[in-house]
Amino acid sequence: MKLSELAKAVSGQVVGDGEVEIKGVSPIEEAKGGDLVFVLDKKFLASALRSKASALLVSSQVVVSGKPALLADDPRGAMAKTLPFFAPKQARPKGIHETAIVPSSCKIGKDVSIGAYVVLEENVSIGANTLIYPQVWIGANCQIGQRAILHSGCRVGVDGYGYVQEKGKHIKIPQIGNVIIGDDVEIYANVCVSRATLGSTIIGSGTKIDNLSHVAHNCKIGKDCAIVSLVGFAGSVTLGDHVFVAGQAGFNGHITIGENSVVMARTGVTKDVPANSLVSGFPAQDHRKEIEFQASLRRLAKKTR
Repeated sequence: MKLSELAKAVSGQVVGDGEVEIKGVSPIEEAKGGDLVFVLDKKFLASALRSKASALLVSSQVVVSGKPALLADDPRGAMAKTLPFFAPKQARPKGIHETAIVPSSCKIGKDVSIGAYVVLEENVSIGANTLIYPQVWIGANCQIGQRAILHSGCRVGVDGYGYVQEKGKHIKIPQIGNVIIGDDVEIYANVCVSRATLGSTIIGSGTKIDNLSHVAHNCKIGKDCAIVSLVGFAGSVTLGDHVFVAGQAGFNGHITIGENSVVMARTGVTKDVPANSLVSGFPAQDHRKEIEFQASLRRLAKKTR
């Protein structure tokens, strides 16, 4: 498609020749004629201009000369809108693969795709247009909303980790609750979501959970949260809506993270966090205070050498 057509589709503006044909997208270092490259950081502009790419997608705050460019106020958002035009079609067949195990007690919505070697236990409910990749396991009585995507290897409804001590022995607490996953949720590979001890573990609509994360029993994850890989939630953590959690963060049990908060990478959250917070460090605190604390430690270390 022409650069001008692409700009219209992503609400951008063209600088230079809008008639140039865009045949694909690529990294800067692999670009060839006909490619569009994404310049999400100004420091890569010079190498992008030297590349063989036919055009650039850059921030509208950047001055570009030497190649046609698509200017966008939000270049990362424009990239997300651009990629589907060039992504290979990966339509999966609707229906249930012959190797999947789906008991008759399960309720399967319209146009669901259930891949090879998926196992559903009794009374699972799957909403319409949901995509379940191969080798997913969903425990009894769990509920999956519409248009959800469950990637290979994720486990929904595993037993919550609950024990009491009796004479030095671990006595298992039966986990008799379930998991409720909302609409438009995407759960990536090898994520484990534990069923509640009583009641429900809940993943709110629109939330995305990256690879190798763990959601313990009775957690309540709000709507449209973004949880990056290797995050661990202990039992009964509550996340408000629109919370962003970066990689390797860990959460103590029975705490609440207020809506619109950001928990930075490798943060250890041990107590409640107010809404609209930005926290980091261990134990978690306001990010600015954490930066000041780390700077003070470095200064102290220099003085003691």
